Amino acid sequence: MKWLATLLVAAALVPASARALTIEEATTRALAANPRLQAAKLSALAAAQRAQEAAGRRYGEVDLVGSYNHYDSNRSLVPISIDLFKNPSLGFYQLPWDRNQLHYGIAYQIPLLAAGGLHEGRLIAELARRASEDLALYGADEVRYNVRAAFRNALTLTHALTAVTAYERALENDAKDADLKVKVGTWASVDGAKIHFALESARAQREAVQAGIDSLDALLAALMGEDLPPEGYTLADAPEAPAPPAGTLRDNAEAALGGRRDLAAVKVTVAIAERKKLLAKEAFGPMVSVGGNYMTNSAPGIPDRLNTHEFGLYLNLPLFKGLQRIHALHAADFDLQAAQRQQRAKELEVMAQVQDALGRVQAARAQLAAGKAQKALGAEVARVEHLKLEQGTGKMEDYLAARVQEMQGETGYWQALYALQSALDYLDFVSAQGGQHD
Repeated sequence: MKWLATLLVAAALVPASARALTIEEATTRALAANPRLQAAKLSALAAAQRAQEAAGRRYGEVDLVGSYNHYDSNRSLVPISIDLFKNPSLGFYQLPWDRNQLHYGIAYQIPLLAAGGLHEGRLIAELARRASEDLALYGADEVRYNVRAAFRNALTLTHALTAVTAYERALENDAKDADLKVKVGTWASVDGAKIHFALESARAQREAVQAGIDSLDALLAALMGEDLPPEGYTLADAPEAPAPPAGTLRDNAEAALGGRRDLAAVKVTVAIAERKKLLAKEAFGPMVSVGGNYMTNSAPGIPDRLNTHEFGLYLNLPLFKGLQRIHALHAADFDLQAAQRQQRAKELEVMAQVQDALGRVQAARAQLAAGKAQKALGAEVARVEHLKLEQGTGKMEDYLAARVQEMQGETGYWQALYALQSALDYLDFVSAQGGQHD
């Protein structure tokens, strides 16, 4: 059994890039490392921190404060109070005068009413957090669909490359036979030229398909958040499976309107606009806060440090601000109307996408049925026309057309298969039903 153990170890040491990449592996890697998706998740985390920041404002502020002052003449170290006149005979001379003063201590301020800024600001920040999370979740759904669609498009071109390569190899053999037959005079030179022209066209087509594969490999690498391997990707084929029912338009539309995360983010934007309008109204109200400090005051000419403290209740009732609050209220109302229109536009867009997705599924089903028939027919027609040409009863044009039909039949089948799988994925994406089809 040593040979089996050696084989298993060798298989484990094969580089990941040399193994076939499956569509599920590509999806997992994209969800884990896509840079834009990571940025959206980080934005959601930042929005959550801003919501916590807004919630913490209602607790007020406590600060350590301090100052050093040098005046042009002696000034009182602390505010004048009755306690400073303990000896009336000394008068003002007993006051703590000095031109160099140091003050330090602690100050606090707690808002009680902030014209809606505390309550509405906290709600707005929380709604913004929800919107950011919804967009991050929608970004994950979008990345999932995009990487699967790119994967299947690459598979389609991979099969097209196989078909056009087989077509090219067949033409190369035909060209050798044609050169020989033209040389011995059994074929006209124009028939040989037709074969060579078809061969050059096949080579050009192969290069175009290969360029498309390289482009899709680069797209896959970008979606997965990694550098493209020098050798590109080897993709594992997605086998044909029975296509599940697409459901009715009503069912998919209801699922989309209730589950689409981008639509949910737009709805949250409307709620934010509503809170901002309330905030603009509450800006006409009063602002109330409590505050105070506890300070230590010292100076070179004063032997003892003097401690002071104060407490205050502050009321601010704005009366006139140059009509700023009125204009702000009008602006908030227009912003709310705009957000409501955007929500309606998004709902219509979602409905249109669902209708489009159902149409794609229906068309792809029909295309797959035609692709199967085209694949079988193309191979048989090419075989028959090749026999006729060998027997001298066929025409060169019919044979070359049959070869093209054979290549198109092979390519058409795979294109139709992956188009149906992608159409079902797209329906799941736009209707927010989550199930992905292989």
